[in-house]
Amino acid sequence: MTAQNTDFIAKLLQMEELANTVNGELPETFLLLKTRVQHIVVLAKNLRARLEFGSIAIVAVEPRVLPPGDAKTPPL
Repeated sequence: MTAQNTDFIAKLLQMEELANTVNGELPETFLLLKTRVQHIVVLAKNLRARLEFGSIAIVAVEPRVLPPGDAKTPPL
């Protein structure tokens, strides 16, 4: 991990913590604003996770099953 990535991760963590603080201090009457701040928290958390853990690839571990009506299946 580069120093630039480490710095960006730290800034995302600060953004997440500040948004959590703001969300906690907002009264319940500002529901739309609280929702937007929660979206900021989720976005910062997701970006930070991508940088910290990298992308996850999903690959098949078993052979692919042919769908019904495939060319290898004789018609009825």
